[in-house]
Amino acid sequence: MRKLENYEVMEAIRLSEYAFQYQIPEEELEKRKAGYLQHEIWGDFEGEDLAAKLHLIDFETWLAGKTYAMGGIASVATYPEYRRGGRVAQLLRHALSEMKNKGQTISFLHPFEISFYRKFGFEVLSSWKKLKLKKEDFQPLPRVNGKVRRISLEHVYETLNPVYETFAKRFNGMLVRTEQWWKERVYSEGFLFASYTNEDGEITGYAYYQVKDRALEVEEFVCLDGEARRGLWNYLCHHDSMIDGGTLLTHEGDPFTFLLSNPKVKTKVEAYFMARIVDVESFLTDYPFEMTDAESLFLHIQDEHAEWNNGSFHIKSNAIDVYRGDKANASCEHPPKRGLRCSINTLTAILTGYQTPEFLYQAGLLEGSEKDLEVLKRIVPQKETNFMDFF
Repeated sequence: MRKLENYEVMEAIRLSEYAFQYQIPEEELEKRKAGYLQHEIWGDFEGEDLAAKLHLIDFETWLAGKTYAMGGIASVATYPEYRRGGRVAQLLRHALSEMKNKGQTISFLHPFEISFYRKFGFEVLSSWKKLKLKKEDFQPLPRVNGKVRRISLEHVYETLNPVYETFAKRFNGMLVRTEQWWKERVYSEGFLFASYTNEDGEITGYAYYQVKDRALEVEEFVCLDGEARRGLWNYLCHHDSMIDGGTLLTHEGDPFTFLLSNPKVKTKVEAYFMARIVDVESFLTDYPFEMTDAESLFLHIQDEHAEWNNGSFHIKSNAIDVYRGDKANASCEHPPKRGLRCSINTLTAILTGYQTPEFLYQAGLLEGSEKDLEVLKRIVPQKETNFMDFF
């Protein structure tokens, strides 16, 4: 197992093409090479032949109102003749070590199968919700006095990123977007950006959409307030002569359908990205627990694939004390008399906000006293999770 050299990038591309069943057109090959060269690609080799690979990408994400260094895992692939030999498991464990060494305390990935990555400590981070709309669903809401204007791609970053960041801070898990990311990864051919500006001249929302084959497809509907929501929705409704229906993609907790004349629209909700805390001690140290000087809590963590996370962590308002046994995998192996015990998966679900401590306690995934459960519920900031990107 080693990092691929730049001259070996075509081997990584060919493995992706084979495993994910697509063919990169010749005219797009140089662009794809350039993208791969920005990744840290680790490969498992059989002699001189690449057998399996994993890409590591440097990102930042918003959690509890703060930015965290996040390691993105992508393009995990193995040729079929080398599958079920533990190669991906070795790559994932190595990736965890690499991310820890780089100070990336959390990792995200898009799973081909959630149950597979749960075995390695990853847990669901976010779910998306897609509304399937009929033409008659595009009924305007009460009129607003602001203006909607389409935004050209060259002005998207400076115009819309401030709106996106304000929106992103309201959630856990949103990506910190760079100008390059907006132009190369958010934008797709045929899509348009439209912004909403209120009477004070402030841009308070945007829609990212396309009209194709008499269907309106809305990929991002970012609104900082109700006025922007109404203004952008009314703008979309003005396409009614051009469409027979459409879709709107949003986050799981968005109550937007309540505003429709007929809220009973076909809705699909699906788990999307996964996350995993890479370095518990560092993550807990940075995490903004909402606790008083008189409060403290023990968390006993089990992590099969990152032994540095096994142990008991005493959370106090001004410090995190760590207690580990003599064994490499030492951790609390029974329901504790003091504190709460859980796996790295469960800890990730709690601190990202995808599930509540109470639900996980009732499910038997979080063990300990109800008194300590109440402490955990009080000290974890409550924010909905959301993730709007892909890698």
